[in-house]
Amino acid sequence: MAAIIFDFDGTIADSFDYVAEFLMAEAKGKPSSGIRKEDLRELSMAAMARHLGHSWLRLPGLFFKGRRQMGDSINRLKPFGNMAEIIEKLHAEGHELFIVSSNSVKTVRAFLHHHNLHTYFLEIYGGVGMFGKASALRQLLREQHLEAKDSVYIGDELRDVQAAQAIKLPVIAVTWGFARPASLTRLKPTALANSPDDIIGLIEEL
Repeated sequence: MAAIIFDFDGTIADSFDYVAEFLMAEAKGKPSSGIRKEDLRELSMAAMARHLGHSWLRLPGLFFKGRRQMGDSINRLKPFGNMAEIIEKLHAEGHELFIVSSNSVKTVRAFLHHHNLHTYFLEIYGGVGMFGKASALRQLLREQHLEAKDSVYIGDELRDVQAAQAIKLPVIAVTWGFARPASLTRLKPTALANSPDDIIGLIEEL
């Protein structure tokens, strides 16, 4: 395996509570009464916003604001489960690790430094637009002189799977993030991980 490319929110960072609370707070005055935080569990960030009554037109600005505010409270977030140990092990095995995220590079770096994970990643491609992950993944492969067939993307949202498939990049969909496992399965990712421990074995099989 030449490279392992991670998504950030919902894949490495357990950011569900932050995102759900932010979107609910921003939904004041919209038809969201009676919706609890847990009602948003397993929805993508876009699906959460729509469920709370945010319009499609408002989503880019809403996510930009949330990303900016997250930078001020990044120390609240923790890696999901034993993801930190899995990242350390993958690095020790000689894999090249990268991150492609819609979150800002500054916020991702702050999180990695806070959890002593910053030395394991060669590069972070952040600030990716809602619908621009395929382009960002293609850019990473080109700039890092990598072949898609020798790399893998690991993400939790439907758009992560779709972006990887658009450029014929193998993709491992993780079920602990924002999208429903059944919805991820329907997209037929290369593999499905139900816990961080699954990642190493799945990569060995690719």
